[in-house]
Formats: sequence, C-alpha cells, structure tokens
Amino acid sequence: MTETEKAFAKKWIKELPDGLLKNFPSDFISGIETEIILLPQKQLLLGPELFGNYEIIDTDNNLFVNVENYAKAKYILYANRNKPASISIPIQEKDIEISVRNFEAHLDNILRGLEKEFSKEFSGSKNFHEVSNLIFISLNLVRY
Repeated sequence: MTETEKAFAKKWIKELPDGLLKNFPSDFISGIETEIILLPQKQLLLGPELFGNYEIIDTDNNLFVNVENYAKAKYILYANRNKPASISIPIQEKDIEISVRNFEAHLDNILRGLEKEFSKEFSGSKNFHEVSNLIFISLNLVRY
C-alpha cells in the first residue's frame, strides 16, 4: 500500500463517522418493539455453530451467549461495535433479520462508494481490499 493510499484511508476513517456511517442498531430499528440485553463491554466474536445454535464469545474465549440463529448472532456482534453496556434488540426474529439485512446493505453501499472513489484516485491499483480492510478495522467495522 502506497503512502497516498494510506492517506486516502486516513481521510475516510475521519469522514465516515461524520455522517456517512449510520449507527447500528438505533438507525435500523425505529418503530420496532425491542427489548434490552446487557453486554459485557468487551470485544465479541462469532464462535462455532453447533446443532443450529451460534456461540458468541469474548476475546478470552469465554462464552457470552448462545443464540438460535445467525441473524441474531450478527445483530449482537454489529451492535457491539463500540462495546456498549446494553443494546436494544427487536423482539420479533423477522425484525432482527430485516435490520441486519439493511445494515449489511448500508455497509455494502459504503464499500461500493469507497471503491468508486478509490478507482478514480488510483486507477490501476490493486490495493483496494487492503485499503478498505484498513478503513473497516480502524472503525471497528466487520461485515459478516
């Protein structure tokens, strides 16, 4: 990755949180009945799937929770981005799936926009994945 590509990444790391990046879950669950779940205020990871249930573990490999579907696991992981003490989660499984799908579409749109800008500035460069990974890692964003 060149210095100018690093500068491109730094620019987007500063600009994305100032308007382009929506807040999950609050921007994706308005008008939906939710409940509050407490979080450990640690980084959480997707553990192994076992008999249709998904483990969510912390970075010390301690089990945080087992959930019954992949959408709910992704919801919790996405909502834990800034390590809050609690999150609102839709009560209806269908609403969880819709909010996760909408957030993932939002992330995909951001990636497409970044790629378009990157291609304008660095035509011929093959480093977009490296640059976009740097941006996402710096913002503690993951796309499952």
